Formats: sequence, structure tokens, C-alpha cells
Amino acid sequence: MDSFYEIQKLYKHYLPEVLSFDEFKSVKSADGAMSFHMCNGITGQTIDIIEDRRLDNLIKYFFYYDYKAKSKVIFIIDMYSPYVSLIKKMFPNAKIIIDKFHLTQLISKTLNKTRIKVMNKDKKNHRKLKRYWRLILKDRDELDYSKWKKYRCFDSLMTQSDVVNYLINTDEELKHTYLLYQDILYSFKKKDFNKLKKVLNNNNPKI
Repeated sequence: MDSFYEIQKLYKHYLPEVLSFDEFKSVKSADGAMSFHMCNGITGQTIDIIEDRRLDNLIKYFFYYDYKAKSKVIFIIDMYSPYVSLIKKMFPNAKIIIDKFHLTQLISKTLNKTRIKVMNKDKKNHRKLKRYWRLILKDRDELDYSKWKKYRCFDSLMTQSDVVNYLINTDEELKHTYLLYQDILYSFKKKDFNKLKKVLNNNNPKI
């Protein structure tokens, strides 16, 4: 059985049009700390699992796929740089798409870093910015605009929307970052590439 599997593994003639890469914590007996998972980007069906996700090992693995199999592939991946290097080296004609989940995660981290920076220098609103960070990261379309209640650190009754508006208006950089974050989230949700491009261009003329 082992010899049969080795033959099948070494000579590969087919890959689906869309591929997705990810990794997972493998068993202790695996060659690498993280194993590599390759699946069909449309169906989600697993194609293969490689014990070690390190770049040299992946290059060796994909070397055995023939040129035709590698000629027209679209990749949906996260922002792990060795995957990008692998694709550029082994799939020169491929298109790379960074998946929406990881892009959302990236911009959420960026907004949160700005919040923490503002929080650390604003003694007056420190506790408020620390306590209600989840509301700041929340999609504004999911905020409650009508339910009034008492929030800790605030004297009057407020809605979730009121709390967020108060917090982002404590600092211009925080407000600008928040509005940009929400515009990008909206573009992702509506799958509106033109809006996303416009938002990014308006905030960075060099793009």
C-alpha cells in the first residue's frame, strides 16, 4: 500500500481551478509543527495534507505536479508570506486572492491598535475605551440604535450607537480609522470592489 501511494503522490496531473491553502496544528509525530491543508476552493473538498508547511518542503511537493496542472489556478489564501512565495515560484500564471476573513481580521487589529494608543494617552476616557472595545469593532449596521440603557462609566441612558459615537469622537485619528474600517467592512459585505477601491484611493492617493 505504501509503494502504491508513493507513486500516486509523486506524479500528479490535475488541480482544480480554485485552490485554497491553510494550516493546522498536527500530531507530535508529524515532520513539522504545523501541517499544510490543500483543498478545492469551490467545494471545500480536501485534496491533500502535507505534514510540514515550510516553504522548501512545499516547493518539493509541488515540483511533481506537471505544467498543465499548474498552468491555470486561482489561489484563495491568508497572508502567510511563504504561501505567496510558493505560488509565485511554482505557479507563475496564477492569480492570488487574499480571503475576506483574514482581510477583516487585519483591519480589525489595526483599528484596535489605534484604540489602545488613544486609550493609553487619554486618562479621562481610558476606562470607557477599555471597556467598550467590542462595540467599536462591531459592524455599525449591527449596533442598536433604539434600546436605551445605563452603561457603566456613563451618567445618562444611552444606546450602543451613542456609546460608539462618544468614543470615536474623543480623538480624530480614532474617528478617521473607525470610519475607514466601517467603509471597508461595508465593501466586503456588499462585495462591492469599486467602492473598496474608491475608499482606499481616497485615503491613500498613492494606491
